[in-house]
Amino acid sequence: MYRACLAATAVLFFLVFSANTIFTQSYDTKYIIEYVLKDAGENIKSKLIMYRSGSKIKFVKKDNSGKPDSSTTEIFVLKDEPKIYNIVTNSAGKFGSKNAVDMNYVGMQTGVYILDLPNDGKIFNSGTRAGSESVLGMECVKYTIASQTVPGDHASSDYYMYQDNLMLKRRVGNATEGNSIEALNYDIISDIPESIFTIPADVQYLN
Repeated sequence: MYRACLAATAVLFFLVFSANTIFTQSYDTKYIIEYVLKDAGENIKSKLIMYRSGSKIKFVKKDNSGKPDSSTTEIFVLKDEPKIYNIVTNSAGKFGSKNAVDMNYVGMQTGVYILDLPNDGKIFNSGTRAGSESVLGMECVKYTIASQTVPGDHASSDYYMYQDNLMLKRRVGNATEGNSIEALNYDIISDIPESIFTIPADVQYLN
């Protein structure tokens, strides 16, 4: 009887251990990152801050700060809702749109791709993997989505994904034409205030 209990306990421990091993999160879900957009000449065009806490993500981009035509763009990605709120605040008020959670939509709006958002796997897959490279001292999987070489010129679209999930760097074009987005920092945060992800009031939604 004693041996049977021990055996049952061992089996239960194995099943729990295996389940925890199988479902262990393979990527970070609490961090703050600042991205910078540069042109081909390495001139800074704009900056973007990303906050993530579990299933909630927020991007903040400010344009023309301190000027009459200044504006702030906030993109809230709420995976559990699931909904994306894209809100622009300027001198005329607050205007927004609501969309389904989708990796490509977020990527097109921010330039940052996150693979654990819903996607069809057509862009980032085994066929587009092209090795690895370090960004901010962290090893990233490199994906080359498009590449073209003509005499004296080479252009490509390269994406560098940390933990094979979060884009830390992107280069599009060639040495004279194109742009890049790159993380300036990657800060693991144990607790991000819930208020960060509160949708602003008095927004006029266009859809």
